[in-house]
Amino acid sequence: MSRCAFVLAVGLLASCRTVPSDAGRGGPSSPFAAPEIVAAADRMAARDLWPGFDPRALPVAIFDGRRTWLFRHPAPPEGFEPDPGRTRALVFPGRHPAVTANTSTSIGGVETAVLFLDSTRASRRMLAAVLIHESFHVYQRLRHPDWTANEVELFTYPTDDVEALALRRLETEALRRALAWGGYTSACWARTALDLRSRRFVRLAQGAVAYETGIEMVEGLAEYVESRARGLPDADILPRGEYRPEAVRLRGYAVGHALARLLDRLDRGWRERLERNDSTTLDGLLFTAAASREDTLTTCGLAPGALEAARSDAARDVGALRGRRAALRQEFLARSGWTLIVEADSPPLFPQGFDPLNVQRLSDDEVLHTRWLRLGGQAGTVEVMGRAALTRAAGAHPLFSGVRALVVAGLPEEPAVEEAGGRVTIVADAVRASLAGASVEVVRGTRTLWVRIP
Repeated sequence: MSRCAFVLAVGLLASCRTVPSDAGRGGPSSPFAAPEIVAAADRMAARDLWPGFDPRALPVAIFDGRRTWLFRHPAPPEGFEPDPGRTRALVFPGRHPAVTANTSTSIGGVETAVLFLDSTRASRRMLAAVLIHESFHVYQRLRHPDWTANEVELFTYPTDDVEALALRRLETEALRRALAWGGYTSACWARTALDLRSRRFVRLAQGAVAYETGIEMVEGLAEYVESRARGLPDADILPRGEYRPEAVRLRGYAVGHALARLLDRLDRGWRERLERNDSTTLDGLLFTAAASREDTLTTCGLAPGALEAARSDAARDVGALRGRRAALRQEFLARSGWTLIVEADSPPLFPQGFDPLNVQRLSDDEVLHTRWLRLGGQAGTVEVMGRAALTRAAGAHPLFSGVRALVVAGLPEEPAVEEAGGRVTIVADAVRASLAGASVEVVRGTRTLWVRIP
């Protein structure tokens, strides 16, 4: 499942869940009313989800495609009014600006769980469980602010390292077998997985390692809490076919969930100890727990030739990744319609928010954002919601050294431009921009709108 939003204003904390593709455009409303979802989540909250975590005490915002609902918020921002239906909720017409995805974010200065209702792909029970997932992120930010994953690392993660990918695939398979077995055999496969992980981590930079363990802690534990709310078994947490080379973040959700489930088996007090000392990692806890369950009569191991087979598969998949990147770039730039290009060489624009699970690094300096992106700088802001956009880097990092050019291709109509008071305002399908001191050039022959920030 795809997940999420990342807003720099709240720090380098990953957060997350499935967002309808038309969410930013006031899409179709859900057949389930927001108060029904909150009530269902409150019933799930009666389960033993996590020590000290009670989602019923945390604020919630829900966008249903037409309006934004606010529940249990101690300081509602301007624009929210009491619900005429007397549900004790507040409502805001349309999508509130702070609501950009299924996530947790600050609304009116208060950390709030956010949910987009999807009219086509989710049951009420699923939506309620996702709301608990997001509420757990609120709890994490308040109770464990050091549980973070620096999204800067994702853009330079070595996804084309064939040896590391081969070891990752074997590690995932060992974890899957640990979940499938019980007792000492489960502990044996857990130790095998952690041994493969240690061999793989030697090849990675410290930042990449911290990113993986951070995602497992932040998102993996939220997945774990969500699954407890739904009463799901251990089966099928990890897919037999593993993940694409670039799916580092998505894999972290599932692996963190798997590590937590194995800890439930091997160390019953792990959750309480983690609450008391949150400076450790899930794989560190599992290493200690699995080592204490060692049985010399229990052996496990991958078949002879498994590593060579994994290397062959990894080399094939890395080659396919490079081909996908080239095809994505070509397809995006070849889209018919109008193209908006915003150039800002010095100073560049900087990312203020984006969806980390809907980005694809195409090259050393190009990133394709397929759902949401907000850029800002001294001149103003540009936001693209619900449409693909390509960024070209201004420096060494693909995104965080700044953006020198933004390209939005395939717009169905010519963007509307208004110039007043030295400021240019641009409105197009899923695009909004307000830039001071910019110049605009319309090239109708190629249906291109150039915006240059001096």
